[in-house]
Amino acid sequence: MALSFSQSSSLVVTRLNLNLNPPSLQFHSHLSPKPFKFPFPSFRIQCTSFNDKTLISPITPKSSNLGPIHATAQLPAPTSGQESAKSYVEAYAIGRNLRMSADKARRVVDQIRGRSYEETLMILEFMPYRACESIIKIVFSAGANASNNLGLSKGSLVISKAEVNEGKTMKRMRAGARGRGHPFKKRTCHVAITVKGLASESVVEAKSA
Repeated sequence: MALSFSQSSSLVVTRLNLNLNPPSLQFHSHLSPKPFKFPFPSFRIQCTSFNDKTLISPITPKSSNLGPIHATAQLPAPTSGQESAKSYVEAYAIGRNLRMSADKARRVVDQIRGRSYEETLMILEFMPYRACESIIKIVFSAGANASNNLGLSKGSLVISKAEVNEGKTMKRMRAGARGRGHPFKKRTCHVAITVKGLASESVVEAKSA
């Protein structure tokens, strides 16, 4: 069906009006919006100079239907007196100028720190490092000091501290080709092992005759 000129022009005008003024979408909801009441309850942080404590206090309006909001800052509970009552006794042994680098000794010492005395001996016995031979002698010496000098039982000992420090470094030369010499370094380290045990659980071991 052919349209006349007047009908086609009216369609064009209608499309232009729709593009310029698109119809607004209206949504109807059965929920009625609730009016907001100001001011809202808020928190104020008061910081005083030269003080590490922070007080958190709420600010609540006098006329509010939301009810009061209570905020309290809990301080850490004091430690129980049982831990402080326990008296630990420590014994140590030091190996000086061990013929190994500090890095190679630290990878062994890091595995025994905080372990029991018997577990430490088992670990050092089966670890595939040459440094274990020297470190296990130091652990034996620390356990003997705790047993003989302080009267502690070896079964209650724990490796409390294990430190490795660098010792002196000796510079040496190695023969090379064509009459040359190649320098190298002989590194040493100091290993300190500290064991601790409870004085209340100490058992005086009889010395072998």
